[in-house]
Amino acid sequence: MLSEEEYAKVAKESLIQYPIICDELVYLGKSDNVTFLVHTNDENQKYLIKIHISTSSNKTKDNIESELIWLEALDGDTDLFVPVPIRNLEGDLVTEISTYHNDNKFIVTIHHWVNGEVLMREPTSNETANLALLMAALHKHSMQWNAPDGFNRPIYNSDHLYLSLNQLKHLLNLELMSSEAFAYVEESAHKIANVIQSHKRLQSNWGIIHSDLHESNYVFYEDIPRPIDFSNCGYGFYLFDMAETFLHLSFENRKIFIASYSKVHQLQENYIELLEAFFIWSIIRTFAFHSLNPIEHQSLAESFPSVIEDYFIKYLKGEHFLLNSHEN
Repeated sequence: MLSEEEYAKVAKESLIQYPIICDELVYLGKSDNVTFLVHTNDENQKYLIKIHISTSSNKTKDNIESELIWLEALDGDTDLFVPVPIRNLEGDLVTEISTYHNDNKFIVTIHHWVNGEVLMREPTSNETANLALLMAALHKHSMQWNAPDGFNRPIYNSDHLYLSLNQLKHLLNLELMSSEAFAYVEESAHKIANVIQSHKRLQSNWGIIHSDLHESNYVFYEDIPRPIDFSNCGYGFYLFDMAETFLHLSFENRKIFIASYSKVHQLQENYIELLEAFFIWSIIRTFAFHSLNPIEHQSLAESFPSVIEDYFIKYLKGEHFLLNSHEN
């Protein structure tokens, strides 16, 4: 594992292959990617470097390239402000860099920087309405766009759900989750899988989705949201995309979101039932992701009892919970 300084050398090496003159390189952080902000002599020309370090099978070169192909299409086909990728001097979206001290290769991508404010709070009603319009615009493009041959992105289906469920078993084995709690999660997963498999995929309800549009993955610029970090985009139900965002919104903002989104796309009659299934799926997915980080194990263990009571048990009983905490 490289140090911050060593990753900076990889970033500087990659810049040689791009039509970018760097004035300053600023380290931003590390997760699935190591990221740097590139300042140039023009304050309006800033860039984001991603050094892709995830070993996930969904983070291969062609998978990452497919993400960038959709971003290019969104930039060309819509008025949305997205992190447009920069092609290198060879015209490629993805650059492979060998490290200076061994034969390892890193996949590096560079994007235009997206200016805006990351919300450190619940969005206002107006911001929520605009966020819904952003998602509706992404879905509208997805409905009309034909992905090219070789386009390779994750598929959010029942197999993906069960992968998350299996990951959560790790917490059960570590005794951070009770067998009773896991039984509720497992039963819910089986119920959701039936919903996924029985819900017919149509052009109007299934396509490429962001799948991770929460407060860390959008910024606001003059009250207009701009999506960032498309690294989890893939094929899924549009309502699953919405459910992921609902994890981070209040009851009232969820209602505002639905009302605003519905002005662009009419929701089917049983959308609440589907949203609640996908909402539980989103919780399973989120907990599974955080379970990969041992630092977060204790907080996950502490949150399980209330999450099981407030969501999983209600879902299994058929009680509505998404739009009103007191609704039965």
